[in-house]
Amino acid sequence: MNDLAPFGATPGSPHLADPVDNLPRRQLRLLGEAADRMLAAEDPAAMVEDLFALISDELRLDVFFNYRLDPDGLTLVAHAGLTEAEAAAGARLAVGQAVCGFAAKERRPIQAFRVQASDDPLTGFVRDLGIDAYACTPLVHGSTLLGTLGFGRRWTDRFDADELAFLHTVCHYVALAKYRLKIEAELREGIATRERLLGELNHRVRNALQTAVAVVRLGAADTADDAAKAALAAAAARLEVLATAHRPLYATDTPTSIDIAALLDAITERGDGEPIEVTAHGTACLPIEQAAAVAMLVHAMLDPDPDALTRVAIDAGGEAMEIALIGPAMGVSRPSIDDGRLVRGLSRQLRATLTRNGTDRLTLSIPERAYGR
Repeated sequence: MNDLAPFGATPGSPHLADPVDNLPRRQLRLLGEAADRMLAAEDPAAMVEDLFALISDELRLDVFFNYRLDPDGLTLVAHAGLTEAEAAAGARLAVGQAVCGFAAKERRPIQAFRVQASDDPLTGFVRDLGIDAYACTPLVHGSTLLGTLGFGRRWTDRFDADELAFLHTVCHYVALAKYRLKIEAELREGIATRERLLGELNHRVRNALQTAVAVVRLGAADTADDAAKAALAAAAARLEVLATAHRPLYATDTPTSIDIAALLDAITERGDGEPIEVTAHGTACLPIEQAAAVAMLVHAMLDPDPDALTRVAIDAGGEAMEIALIGPAMGVSRPSIDDGRLVRGLSRQLRATLTRNGTDRLTLSIPERAYGR
């Protein structure tokens, strides 16, 4: 194959060392502009078309072919200088077929000179297009072959060493940009898949909680024992609190944290219909696990007398989130509640402390380290 050679060696010429260092200054400026454009690119095919428009006049290029590697071969994804029929004829290549397929198989740049005088079967496709000089580079990132990018001329039978160095460097930039776009697309798809799965999980949790509430309430309705009825009613009320804590997750595709002010506003309700004022200072948000525990804890503290609560004040501006439950007798000690297993267990989960001021204020303090604000 006298007319085919790897990049860095033309027939009858020595190997080129550090070719980019010897590029003309105007070509170095073009490389810089090409790199800037590719860093900002969002579409792989449009990126290569834009690149060809940028460099074709400088290098007097007539055509380019950009192939993507697929599981079953190479697919033409971008091109210029071809008719529709010519592009259709080269739309698919097997790895090893033609110059581009050979470059993909060998994973090294290949150049074909004096194509019109060649009878090598690998140059048959570009020869039929009237191309006389062709340089193809595999687009490789690490060990990943992404495809190939080739440039051709019809007006002359070769590229000089500087031009080959320029094209090879441009192709290296293209490989980096295509790999970046590939990874970004995979990340977006992964995030979308995760969000779909999380949304499905949230809906299943909601349905499970609603079913659990219904089952417990049916059990309470069927029992004649007053103590059992009361216990089942309390269990149903706590399940309702959990369902309320999870409800914000169902309304968003990207649930990360729960607004504690909105959550407490939803679970606190007076029997006389009077509104309960909920105010917040700072970013009063918690992850769902901590938010559910807070909701359960507040519900437990209000269980004996929900109407005693008139206001909730949340301060998340310091080293701890402080949630003050304010109302008549809210600050009065209730050992049966404060020392109960439910309150102690939830407090340990939150690493929280409960203090009552002796009159109208109960304060729940959650240290910042407990929720990683």
